[in-house]
Amino acid sequence: MVFGLVLMLSILTGCKGSKNIQGTWHIRNSDEKDLTINFTDKKVTIEGDEYKYTQNAIGTENGIKYYGIMENGKNYSIIFPEKDKNIALMIEPDSSDNYLQGTLIFAMNKKERPSYNEYAERYLH
Repeated sequence: MVFGLVLMLSILTGCKGSKNIQGTWHIRNSDEKDLTINFTDKKVTIEGDEYKYTQNAIGTENGIKYYGIMENGKNYSIIFPEKDKNIALMIEPDSSDNYLQGTLIFAMNKKERPSYNEYAERYLH
């Protein structure tokens, strides 16, 4: 049992980002400013600024898939509110116990420019 726990912790601590979050996304922030974000397995680039991150959670709650990521000691969630894997939200969770509740940082879409306000209204309660 101890070996299993150690193995699980070592896997979670250095986890690469899931293929589902990797790639280039069109994003909008709360000012409805159009930006681009690109996730690789270990780095995220926002408008040319590069940051290292680790994936520290993955789960499904009420049919909603989410990925927890950590960048510079801060937790974020990438939430897929629909089955369409081209639509996502990045939030800063209120707590590490609930990856689905928090402050919306970016509306994300792989194919088209999303609307921050529309995504907030449609997907966050």
